[in-house]
Amino acid sequence: MESWFYHRNEPNQDIESIGDSHSPSSNPNIHSPEPIRPSEDAQGKLTVHPVSSTPLSHLFPSRHSSQSTQLPSEYLNMTRRASPAVLAQGDRRPLSMGNPAVLGLWAFATVTILLGVYNLFLPHKSNHILYPTAMLFGGLAQYVAGFLDLFYGGTFSGTILVSYGAFWAGTGMMMLPTVEPVLDAYQTAWDLRQANAIYDFMWSFYTLMLLFVSFKVKNGTFILSWCLWWVFVTLFLSAIYFITDVTAVLRVSGVTAFLAAIGAYYSGCAAVFEEQRSKWWVGKYKWVKKR
Repeated sequence: MESWFYHRNEPNQDIESIGDSHSPSSNPNIHSPEPIRPSEDAQGKLTVHPVSSTPLSHLFPSRHSSQSTQLPSEYLNMTRRASPAVLAQGDRRPLSMGNPAVLGLWAFATVTILLGVYNLFLPHKSNHILYPTAMLFGGLAQYVAGFLDLFYGGTFSGTILVSYGAFWAGTGMMMLPTVEPVLDAYQTAWDLRQANAIYDFMWSFYTLMLLFVSFKVKNGTFILSWCLWWVFVTLFLSAIYFITDVTAVLRVSGVTAFLAAIGAYYSGCAAVFEEQRSKWWVGKYKWVKKR
Protein backbone atom coordinates (compact mmCIF):
# COMPACT_ATOMS: atom_id res chain seq x y z
CA MET A 1 0.00 0.00 0.00
CA GLU A 2 2.86 2.31 0.80
CA SER A 3 4.40 1.83 -2.64
CA TRP A 4 1.11 2.46 -4.44
CA PHE A 5 0.40 5.52 -2.29
CA TYR A 6 3.65 7.24 -3.11
CA HIS A 7 4.21 6.01 -6.69
CA ARG A 8 0.74 5.91 -8.19
CA ASN A 9 1.65 8.93 -10.34
CA GLU A 10 4.73 7.21 -11.83
CA PRO A 11 3.34 4.68 -14.34
CA ASN A 12 6.68 3.95 -16.01
CA GLN A 13 8.44 2.76 -12.88
CA ASP A 14 8.97 -0.95 -12.51
CA ILE A 15 6.85 -2.52 -9.76
CA GLU A 16 9.63 -4.84 -8.64
CA SER A 17 12.04 -1.92 -8.28
CA ILE A 18 9.49 -0.17 -6.11
CA GLY A 19 9.22 -3.18 -3.84
CA ASP A 20 12.99 -3.52 -3.61
CA SER A 21 13.44 0.15 -2.76
CA HIS A 22 11.19 -0.26 0.28
CA SER A 23 12.56 -3.58 1.50
CA PRO A 24 13.84 -3.70 5.09
CA SER A 25 17.39 -4.40 3.95
CA SER A 26 17.52 -1.21 1.87
CA ASN A 27 15.93 1.03 4.48
CA PRO A 28 18.18 1.57 7.51
CA ASN A 29 15.39 3.36 9.39
CA ILE A 30 13.32 0.18 9.78
CA HIS A 31 14.27 -1.82 12.87
CA SER A 32 12.93 -5.11 14.18
CA PRO A 33 11.54 -5.18 17.73
CA GLU A 34 14.11 -5.44 20.50
CA PRO A 35 13.98 -8.85 22.26
CA ILE A 36 13.22 -8.86 25.98
CA ARG A 37 15.09 -11.35 28.19
CA PRO A 38 14.34 -12.01 31.87
CA SER A 39 17.13 -12.21 34.43
CA GLU A 40 17.47 -12.48 38.19
CA ASP A 41 18.84 -9.79 40.45
CA ALA A 42 20.87 -10.33 43.63
CA GLN A 43 17.69 -11.09 45.62
CA GLY A 44 16.43 -13.66 43.14
CA LYS A 45 13.65 -11.47 41.71
CA LEU A 46 12.97 -11.58 37.99
CA THR A 47 13.69 -8.44 36.01
CA VAL A 48 13.57 -7.77 32.28
CA HIS A 49 16.14 -5.90 30.25
CA PRO A 50 16.15 -5.26 26.50
CA VAL A 51 19.20 -6.51 24.64
CA SER A 52 19.85 -3.01 23.41
CA SER A 53 19.09 0.25 25.14
CA THR A 54 18.96 2.21 21.90
CA PRO A 55 16.24 4.87 22.24
CA LEU A 56 13.32 4.75 19.85
CA SER A 57 13.30 8.46 19.18
CA HIS A 58 13.89 7.73 15.50
CA LEU A 59 10.48 6.05 15.40
CA PHE A 60 8.45 8.14 17.82
CA PRO A 61 10.24 11.39 18.69
CA SER A 62 9.16 13.11 21.86
CA ARG A 63 7.93 16.67 21.98
CA HIS A 64 11.21 17.69 23.64
CA SER A 65 13.57 16.06 21.14
CA SER A 66 15.27 17.83 18.28
CA GLN A 67 13.23 15.73 15.84
CA SER A 68 9.88 16.67 17.35
CA THR A 69 8.87 18.70 14.30
CA GLN A 70 9.39 15.79 11.88
CA LEU A 71 7.11 12.77 12.04
CA PRO A 72 8.74 9.39 11.30
CA SER A 73 8.31 8.08 7.76
CA GLU A 74 6.88 4.79 9.10
CA TYR A 75 4.12 6.70 10.89
CA LEU A 76 3.38 8.85 7.84
CA ASN A 77 3.15 5.75 5.61
CA MET A 78 0.54 4.15 7.89
CA THR A 79 -1.63 7.25 8.31
CA ARG A 80 -3.23 9.93 6.19
CA ARG A 81 -4.00 13.60 6.65
CA ALA A 82 -7.26 14.18 8.45
CA SER A 83 -9.59 17.05 9.11
CA PRO A 84 -9.09 18.77 12.47
CA ALA A 85 -12.22 20.82 11.76
CA VAL A 86 -14.34 19.21 14.46
CA LEU A 87 -13.88 18.78 18.19
CA ALA A 88 -10.21 19.84 18.21
CA GLN A 89 -9.05 16.53 16.74
CA GLY A 90 -5.56 15.63 15.56
CA ASP A 91 -4.63 16.01 11.90
CA ARG A 92 -3.84 12.37 11.04
CA ARG A 93 -5.65 9.04 11.27
CA PRO A 94 -5.16 5.45 10.02
CA LEU A 95 -5.37 4.92 6.26
CA SER A 96 -8.51 2.77 6.32
CA MET A 97 -10.41 4.75 8.96
CA GLY A 98 -12.96 7.48 8.45
CA ASN A 99 -13.83 10.19 10.95
CA PRO A 100 -15.97 8.66 13.73
CA ALA A 101 -16.67 12.11 15.16
CA VAL A 102 -19.16 12.74 12.35
CA LEU A 103 -21.35 9.88 13.56
CA GLY A 104 -20.99 11.03 17.15
CA LEU A 105 -21.86 14.63 16.34
CA TRP A 106 -24.92 13.79 14.28
CA ALA A 107 -26.12 11.28 16.89
CA PHE A 108 -25.80 13.93 19.59
CA ALA A 109 -27.51 16.56 17.42
CA THR A 110 -30.46 14.33 16.53
CA VAL A 111 -31.37 13.31 20.06
CA THR A 112 -30.74 16.84 21.37
CA ILE A 113 -33.03 18.44 18.82
CA LEU A 114 -35.74 15.90 19.65
CA LEU A 115 -35.44 16.89 23.30
CA GLY A 116 -35.63 20.54 22.27
CA VAL A 117 -38.89 19.91 20.41
CA TYR A 118 -40.54 18.45 23.50
CA ASN A 119 -39.17 21.13 25.84
CA LEU A 120 -40.28 23.97 23.57
CA PHE A 121 -43.60 22.79 22.15
CA LEU A 122 -44.74 19.98 24.46
CA PRO A 123 -43.34 20.81 27.89
CA HIS A 124 -46.10 18.98 29.79
CA LYS A 125 -46.13 15.86 27.60
CA SER A 126 -44.13 12.70 28.21
CA ASN A 127 -40.97 12.43 26.08
CA HIS A 128 -40.55 8.67 26.55
CA ILE A 129 -40.84 8.23 22.77
CA LEU A 130 -37.20 9.38 22.71
CA TYR A 131 -36.10 6.15 24.41
CA PRO A 132 -34.93 4.21 21.28
CA THR A 133 -33.05 7.19 19.85
CA ALA A 134 -31.56 8.15 23.21
CA MET A 135 -30.33 4.62 23.92
CA LEU A 136 -29.10 3.48 20.49
CA PHE A 137 -28.25 6.59 18.47
CA GLY A 138 -27.49 9.34 20.97
CA GLY A 139 -26.17 6.82 23.49
CA LEU A 140 -24.57 3.69 22.02
CA ALA A 141 -23.57 5.07 18.61
CA GLN A 142 -22.03 8.23 20.09
CA TYR A 143 -20.32 6.17 22.80
CA VAL A 144 -18.66 3.82 20.29
CA ALA A 145 -17.71 6.75 18.04
CA GLY A 146 -15.97 8.38 21.00
CA PHE A 147 -13.83 5.32 21.70
CA LEU A 148 -12.89 5.06 18.02
CA ASP A 149 -11.88 8.70 18.18
CA LEU A 150 -9.71 7.97 21.21
CA PHE A 151 -8.16 5.06 19.31
CA TYR A 152 -6.36 7.32 16.85
CA GLY A 153 -5.39 10.06 19.27
CA GLY A 154 -8.42 12.33 19.64
CA THR A 155 -8.05 12.75 23.41
CA PHE A 156 -10.30 15.76 23.88
CA SER A 157 -12.74 14.98 21.07
CA GLY A 158 -13.08 11.33 22.10
CA THR A 159 -13.67 12.34 25.71
CA ILE A 160 -16.50 14.66 24.68
CA LEU A 161 -18.25 11.99 22.59
CA VAL A 162 -17.89 9.24 25.21
CA SER A 163 -19.13 11.60 27.93
CA TYR A 164 -22.35 12.63 26.17
CA GLY A 165 -22.85 9.14 24.77
CA ALA A 166 -22.92 7.89 28.35
CA PHE A 167 -25.19 10.80 29.35
CA TRP A 168 -27.77 9.97 26.71
CA ALA A 169 -27.57 6.22 27.34
CA GLY A 170 -28.23 6.89 31.02
CA THR A 171 -31.06 9.28 30.20
CA GLY A 172 -32.62 6.63 27.96
CA MET A 173 -32.35 4.02 30.70
CA MET A 174 -34.30 6.30 33.05
CA MET A 175 -37.19 6.14 30.58
CA LEU A 176 -37.51 2.36 30.93
CA PRO A 177 -40.64 1.18 32.78
CA THR A 178 -38.50 -1.28 34.74
CA VAL A 179 -36.52 1.63 36.22
CA GLU A 180 -39.60 3.39 37.59
CA PRO A 181 -39.62 1.30 40.81
CA VAL A 182 -36.10 2.61 41.50
CA LEU A 183 -37.48 6.15 41.49
CA ASP A 184 -39.96 5.17 44.18
CA ALA A 185 -37.05 5.49 46.61
CA TYR A 186 -37.80 9.23 46.60
CA GLN A 187 -40.63 9.78 49.05
CA THR A 188 -42.12 12.86 47.39
CA ALA A 189 -42.20 14.46 43.95
CA TRP A 190 -40.15 17.34 45.34
CA ASP A 191 -37.37 14.93 46.35
CA LEU A 192 -37.28 13.58 42.79
CA ARG A 193 -37.16 17.06 41.32
CA GLN A 194 -34.26 17.95 43.61
CA ALA A 195 -32.39 14.85 42.48
CA ASN A 196 -32.94 15.72 38.82
CA ALA A 197 -31.77 19.29 39.47
CA ILE A 198 -28.54 18.10 41.11
CA TYR A 199 -27.97 15.69 38.21
CA ASP A 200 -28.35 18.40 35.57
CA PHE A 201 -26.33 20.94 37.58
CA MET A 202 -23.35 18.60 37.77
CA TRP A 203 -23.48 17.84 34.03
CA SER A 204 -23.75 21.54 33.23
CA PHE A 205 -20.64 22.35 35.26
CA TYR A 206 -18.78 19.48 33.59
CA THR A 207 -19.76 20.98 30.24
CA LEU A 208 -18.56 24.39 31.41
CA MET A 209 -15.15 22.87 32.16
CA LEU A 210 -15.00 21.41 28.64
CA LEU A 211 -15.92 24.83 27.27
CA PHE A 212 -12.95 26.49 28.98
CA VAL A 213 -10.63 23.76 27.70
CA SER A 214 -11.89 24.29 24.14
CA PHE A 215 -10.52 27.84 24.17
CA LYS A 216 -6.94 26.67 24.70
CA VAL A 217 -6.74 23.19 23.18
CA LYS A 218 -4.91 22.71 19.89
CA ASN A 219 -7.22 22.92 16.85
CA GLY A 220 -9.95 24.48 18.99
CA THR A 221 -12.71 26.19 17.03
CA PHE A 222 -15.58 28.59 17.56
CA ILE A 223 -18.09 25.93 16.44
CA LEU A 224 -16.85 23.57 19.14
CA SER A 225 -17.17 26.26 21.80
CA TRP A 226 -20.60 27.21 20.40
CA CYS A 227 -21.89 23.66 20.90
CA LEU A 228 -20.47 23.33 24.39
CA TRP A 229 -21.84 26.71 25.46
CA TRP A 230 -25.41 25.95 24.41
CA VAL A 231 -25.23 22.45 25.93
CA PHE A 232 -24.18 24.09 29.20
CA VAL A 233 -27.07 26.58 29.02
CA THR A 234 -29.57 23.82 28.20
CA LEU A 235 -28.53 21.66 31.15
CA PHE A 236 -28.38 24.63 33.50
CA LEU A 237 -31.86 25.82 32.55
CA SER A 238 -33.19 22.29 32.87
CA ALA A 239 -31.86 22.16 36.43
CA ILE A 240 -33.45 25.55 37.17
CA TYR A 241 -36.79 24.24 35.86
CA PHE A 242 -36.73 21.26 38.23
CA ILE A 243 -36.28 23.65 41.16
CA THR A 244 -38.70 26.41 40.14
CA ASP A 245 -41.27 24.46 38.09
CA VAL A 246 -41.58 27.44 35.72
CA THR A 247 -42.63 26.24 32.27
CA ALA A 248 -41.10 29.25 30.52
CA VAL A 249 -37.64 28.16 31.70
CA LEU A 250 -38.15 24.72 30.16
CA ARG A 251 -39.28 26.27 26.88
CA VAL A 252 -36.16 28.43 26.73
CA SER A 253 -34.04 25.33 27.30
CA GLY A 254 -35.73 23.88 24.23
CA VAL A 255 -34.50 26.84 22.18
CA THR A 256 -30.94 26.45 23.46
CA ALA A 257 -31.08 22.72 22.68
CA PHE A 258 -31.90 23.64 19.06
CA LEU A 259 -28.87 25.94 18.94
CA ALA A 260 -26.56 23.22 20.30
CA ALA A 261 -27.91 20.68 17.81
CA ILE A 262 -27.50 23.05 14.86
CA GLY A 263 -23.86 23.58 15.83
CA ALA A 264 -23.26 19.81 16.02
CA TYR A 265 -24.93 19.21 12.63
CA TYR A 266 -22.83 21.97 11.07
CA SER A 267 -19.62 20.63 12.61
CA GLY A 268 -20.28 17.14 11.25
CA CYS A 269 -20.99 18.53 7.78
CA ALA A 270 -17.77 20.57 7.93
CA ALA A 271 -15.80 17.38 8.65
CA VAL A 272 -17.44 15.47 5.79
CA PHE A 273 -16.84 18.20 3.23
CA GLU A 274 -13.30 18.81 4.51
CA GLU A 275 -12.44 15.33 3.27
CA GLN A 276 -13.99 16.30 -0.08
CA ARG A 277 -11.59 19.27 -0.19
CA SER A 278 -14.37 21.75 0.44
CA LYS A 279 -13.58 23.86 3.49
CA TRP A 280 -16.33 25.25 5.67
CA TRP A 281 -15.76 28.04 8.15
CA VAL A 282 -15.35 26.72 11.69
CA GLY A 283 -13.58 29.67 13.34
CA LYS A 284 -10.18 28.33 14.35
CA TYR A 285 -8.74 30.26 17.25
CA LYS A 286 -5.67 32.25 16.31
CA TRP A 287 -4.38 32.63 19.87
CA VAL A 288 -3.69 28.89 20.23
CA LYS A 289 -0.02 28.23 19.49
CA LYS A 290 0.66 25.71 16.76
CA ARG A 291 2.99 22.89 17.73
